[in-house]
Amino acid sequence: MTFTRTRAVLAPLLVSLMLLPLGACAEAPPIALDGSAREWPAGAGVIVESEHVYVRFSPPGEPITLQGGQRTTRLLFDTDADTTTGVEHRSGDETLGVDLEIQISPAGRDGAPGVGTGAWAFASNGQKVAFSPSEIGFMFSPTYSSREYEARVRRVIPEGLKRRLGSMTRTLGSTQRVRVRVVQIDRDGRELWASGVMEADAPPAGAKPPAGVLPPKAPAGIRVVSHNVLRSSPETNPGAFVRLYRALEPDVILVQEWDGWDSDRLAAWFNERVPIEGTWSAVAHESDRAGVAVVSRLPIREALTETVSAPGGKWPVRFVGAIVETREGPMLVGSMHLKCCGSSGSSEDERRLHETKAINEYVGRVMDEREIGLCALAGDLNLVGSRPPLDTLRGGLDADGSDLEPADAVVTGDSSRHTWTDDRSLFSPGRLDWLVYSDSTLRAAGAFALETERLSDDELRRVGLRRDDSRVSDHLAVVVDLVARD
Repeated sequence: MTFTRTRAVLAPLLVSLMLLPLGACAEAPPIALDGSAREWPAGAGVIVESEHVYVRFSPPGEPITLQGGQRTTRLLFDTDADTTTGVEHRSGDETLGVDLEIQISPAGRDGAPGVGTGAWAFASNGQKVAFSPSEIGFMFSPTYSSREYEARVRRVIPEGLKRRLGSMTRTLGSTQRVRVRVVQIDRDGRELWASGVMEADAPPAGAKPPAGVLPPKAPAGIRVVSHNVLRSSPETNPGAFVRLYRALEPDVILVQEWDGWDSDRLAAWFNERVPIEGTWSAVAHESDRAGVAVVSRLPIREALTETVSAPGGKWPVRFVGAIVETREGPMLVGSMHLKCCGSSGSSEDERRLHETKAINEYVGRVMDEREIGLCALAGDLNLVGSRPPLDTLRGGLDADGSDLEPADAVVTGDSSRHTWTDDRSLFSPGRLDWLVYSDSTLRAAGAFALETERLSDDELRRVGLRRDDSRVSDHLAVVVDLVARD
C-alpha cells in the first residue's frame, strides 16, 4: 500500500461531499441507519441521496468494536473520481485520488489505533486540514461489534467549515462521479483488508429544511419514555425538560442520571412543573448515586427498589422498577443505566453482560411471583462493546417464554436510530438507549427518538418546543407507544 501526493491541483474535497455519488440511484428507498442492510438493493455497497451518502461494509474476521481502538478503519473518498487530485492511494491494481478521509479509531503518531473518529480533507498541493467528523454529520451503525456496518455523511457542509477549508472546497456539477474504498490497517500501517472500489453518479445535492413532526400519541396507547437527563440537568435547566415532557405527554418516564433525588422530590418536581389530570408518582433507587427512577401518571401498585447486584453481590446494578396499573393490566417497568465505555471483550463489556443477566433474573422472578404478563424495560445500555448484553437483558422475559422485543425508535425527521450525540466528543453519534417490551401481548404503535433540531418551525410552534430543546442532554428521549395486540 502506498499513500503519496499527486499533482498540485486543489481537490474539491468536502464540498465534493455535497455531491458525493456512491453506488446506487437516487430513487433508491431511504436507508434506515440501523446497522441492517435489509433495505439495500442487492449487491449495492454505496447509496447516494440528495442529503446523504451511505456506505455499507463488511470487514472479514471476528467482529470488533470500530471505535474501540482495536484497529483503524479508513473510509477513503475520491470525491471527483480523479486520481490526479487529492493524495494517491493504491491497493492492488486500483488507485484513488483521495480528497477526504474519515478514520474510525484513528491512528496516532505511533501508528496505534486510538478511540473515536477523525476526519481530514486533502489538496494535492500537500495541504491537509483536520476537522471534526460531526461537522459533516458522520455516523455509523451499530455502535457495538458487528459483521456489517452502515455509515453516512452529509453532502452539504456548514459555512464555518467551508471558511476554514477556503479554496479547498468548490461546488461540483450535479453529474460528477465519486469513488470510495473502505480499508482496515494495523498499528504498523499494514493493510489488513480493503473493500473494492465503489462508485456512482450523483443527483443534485441539497439540504432540505427541517420537516419532522412529533408523532401523536397512539389512541389507547401506553406511552413510555426513557431519558438520560445528563447529571441531573433538570435541576439547573428545567425549562427544556418541562417543554419536552409536556409535549410528549408520557404515561411512564424511565430516567437515568437524575442523581441524588428521592421518590418524593422527583414526584414533586413533576407535579409542580408538568401538571396533569391526576398525580405523578415516582420510584427512585435507594442509592443516591444510582440516578435511575420510574415516574408515572399511572397508579403504581408496587415499587421495586430491591438492590440488584452482579456478580455474586460484588457491585450494585443501576436498576429500579415498578409495577404500574395500565388499561391492559399490571405492567412491570424498569429503568437502568449500564456500565459505560470499553469495547468488545473488555472488562466494561463483561460487566454490562453481568449487569443485564442480574436484571433479567430479577425481573423474571418478580414477574413469575406476581403473575405479571406485561413488561417494558429501558435505559442507557451504553452498548459500545458487543450486542450480547442487550440480548441477555431481554432473554425469555415475555409471557410466552420468548424474548422481549427491542422497539425500533426512529429519530424524528430522519432515518437514523441514534440516541446519543455530542459534537464535542471524539465519538460519533450512536444508539446507546434501548427499550424492550412484551410483544406477545403488546405492539409498538409508534416508536421514535425526539431530536427537536429536525422538527419544522411550524411543528415546534404547534407543540411548544424550541429547536435546541433536545440538546439539553447528550441523550435523546426515546418514546414508545404500546398498545394491546388484537
